[in-house]
Amino acid sequence: MERYPFVQTNLVGIAVNTGQASSNTFTYKVPSGMQLQLGQAVYIPFGHRILQGIVLTESSTSKLKQIREISAIADPNPVLDTTHRHIAQWMNRYYVAPIWECVATCLPAGYGQKSTTTISPIKLPALLPSDPKDAAILNYLAKHGKVSLEHLRKTLGSVPNKKLEELQKKGTLTMTQGLTKPGGQPLLQKRVQRLRTESETLKEANTRSKTRMRSPAARLLKALATTDELTLKETRELGVHSNHLRQLEEEDWISVEQVKINRDPVSIYRSKTPVPPPTLTKEQQKAVSEIVASDGKQFLLHGVTGSGKTEVYQAIIRKVLDSGKSAIVLVPEISLTPQAIKRYGEKFPNEVTVLHSNLSTGELYDQWHRINENKSRLIIGSRSAIFAPIPSLGLVVIDEEHEWTYKQKDQHPRYHTRDIASEICRYTGATLVLGSATPDITSYHRSEIGEFKRLNLTTRISPSLNKKTASSGKMPNIKIIDMREEMKAGNRSIFSYDLVKAVNNALTANEQSILFVNRRGLARFMLCRGCGHVTKCTNCLLSMGIDAETPLHEKLHCYHCNRSETITGNCPQCGSNRYRPFGIGTSKVEQQAQDYFPHARIARWDSTTVKAKTAHEQIVKQLEQGEIDILVGTQMLAKGLDLPTMRVVGVVDADVGLNLPDYMVYERNFQVLAQVAGRAGRREEQGEVFIQTYNPEARSLTAVSLQNYELFYTQECAYRRLAGYPPFQRITKLTHRNRNRERGLSEANRVASTLRTLRDTKGKSEPEIIGPTIAHIVRQRGEYQWQLLLKGREPTMLLNEITLGTNWSIEVDPGTLL
Repeated sequence: MERYPFVQTNLVGIAVNTGQASSNTFTYKVPSGMQLQLGQAVYIPFGHRILQGIVLTESSTSKLKQIREISAIADPNPVLDTTHRHIAQWMNRYYVAPIWECVATCLPAGYGQKSTTTISPIKLPALLPSDPKDAAILNYLAKHGKVSLEHLRKTLGSVPNKKLEELQKKGTLTMTQGLTKPGGQPLLQKRVQRLRTESETLKEANTRSKTRMRSPAARLLKALATTDELTLKETRELGVHSNHLRQLEEEDWISVEQVKINRDPVSIYRSKTPVPPPTLTKEQQKAVSEIVASDGKQFLLHGVTGSGKTEVYQAIIRKVLDSGKSAIVLVPEISLTPQAIKRYGEKFPNEVTVLHSNLSTGELYDQWHRINENKSRLIIGSRSAIFAPIPSLGLVVIDEEHEWTYKQKDQHPRYHTRDIASEICRYTGATLVLGSATPDITSYHRSEIGEFKRLNLTTRISPSLNKKTASSGKMPNIKIIDMREEMKAGNRSIFSYDLVKAVNNALTANEQSILFVNRRGLARFMLCRGCGHVTKCTNCLLSMGIDAETPLHEKLHCYHCNRSETITGNCPQCGSNRYRPFGIGTSKVEQQAQDYFPHARIARWDSTTVKAKTAHEQIVKQLEQGEIDILVGTQMLAKGLDLPTMRVVGVVDADVGLNLPDYMVYERNFQVLAQVAGRAGRREEQGEVFIQTYNPEARSLTAVSLQNYELFYTQECAYRRLAGYPPFQRITKLTHRNRNRERGLSEANRVASTLRTLRDTKGKSEPEIIGPTIAHIVRQRGEYQWQLLLKGREPTMLLNEITLGTNWSIEVDPGTLL
């Protein structure tokens, strides 16, 4: 299919960057003589403003009586190809998301230009007006001069447009509409380039040296004789100034050119000598053969931890690249990208590039254009990399496909990467491979009913530490530790006797251990043993965790709104001195591990300790080089890390989250425990896993201990079929936020009643409408949250027939009901 076809009609549908949520495109005329392509950025009149838009569709007729013309082409090069115009419109329909937000997801980083209003003072009165708001506006302009409306509102609070228009009529200020500058720009650098041959340049340098001993021009020419070009910094280091450059330019010895510099974040990972592919096992080769022989099919690769799924991916990628097409490989966490880039950079050094949110806007800009120009055909990245502008897509691999991080939940469009990938592959004819040892229940169900072709890798592979040979490996030995029995035996520690013994044995053998905890911070919350008071965030009404950047500055911290407060010595409610931390966090586990294992090199890996851009990479490097003995961490540890000498895994608190009011808690619990257990014993020695719990009978823990996914899947599906949860029905979650609890409930009731009336009028039994109910997180950032759940085969079918206000959000196929 043509990537950027020319518009053949006189009318086009444009997604407009209005700054407000709009579900639809807007129709505009194409001016006579304008050569316009689909996917091109344009400037269009919108009300009294000129805004940016992207051309999505074309048509010959419209029911509109008055249609305005496009003002100008904003960019001569189109940016949204046919595939991504399709996927943007598909997201708009499927996720009931604003059309511009869907388009912006597919654009280069920093490409969108928002509308901005600038306020400039003209003639300020000597005496400020009596109206306090007018006086505040004019006083601020008198002190600061020209400012943006956004900045003015941040400083002064509410500043109505009507108020500004009145002041403009009085001649005291002027309002100017414009567009922000694009955030992404090419990096240009001036270079001094040699214009004549090496011998001619060297001869001239020697001649000038004889004429003048310390000639800067001679030094420059001599340096250029051995290289094609120099940077301006390098010429300054030679003592060459701008007047010397101008003279040599006039004499046609050099030219000073602006050169585009490619910011390549993958350069350090590119292997100079590609590593040959490993020899595949019969099971791996069978999977590769089936996938390669398929024609755009979609697969679920269900392989136990350590079964060599990565080798299967690499073998398929090699076939795809050899055929002239491109591939995307997605990993669930940015923390995994350094290891993934290294693996693929060794095999495909000239093809690999990376896309993820830890890159700068400039790096993302360069990588996007590199991919779009087909200069990189293997893209490694996190969820947003699925929108890479690949000209000829042949394969998408989603590793650890069960991970919740593949779900975009904080902003529109609230997509799931797996569904986007499935639709892109269906549209382009590319092959989709989902891989996991603990597949999402919905994905496994789709393989059961034939939507995905399931391939199984049942044998763990144990390559030797020298990586030259491989043999059949053993799955780790998993032991459930009942902490109630530990307490009866007099153990008040957070570590069981068996776990301490195993870690000590690993230290003696120079092997590594993981201590896994399902949260960060020092403890869950502060609890008064006297009155039962738990300190909660005043914004969110949730218990505040304990964070400790240093042991001397412990603070209570809300992980939803980032509010912090100092810990008081006594209970703030009853004054009791029995106000103590309750629960376990990563900081506390790290502290106690230092007490139990004083000679061990201990590191902590959670979202608090890896804020720096390269922090993930540094920890992985330290682990691989054996500089860490015990790693304390959260769910980041469970996501695909391959650590050769990791022998022991201890799960400190396996029960976390099992009592939350969400149908997915057992699935999440099973997945994270099975995955973190899979980090142990990935080479010759069998790993040991100790899962500490106060609820050893939980079905997720039983299945983990038996290492039996099918058992868990069968039990979980029986429960979900009975309760009407996915994969047997779909869910859409509507959330309303309001600072006033009663008004919020009233609005939620209004929408629920309207939806029920619409459904009943159509004579339908679906969707089932549940609620409104107060959300599990009752209040966030000062706003109460009310929820409605729509359940059915098409739970969004009614939403296009009602208007929801700005305080409503829609999440289709939510990752959690909390």
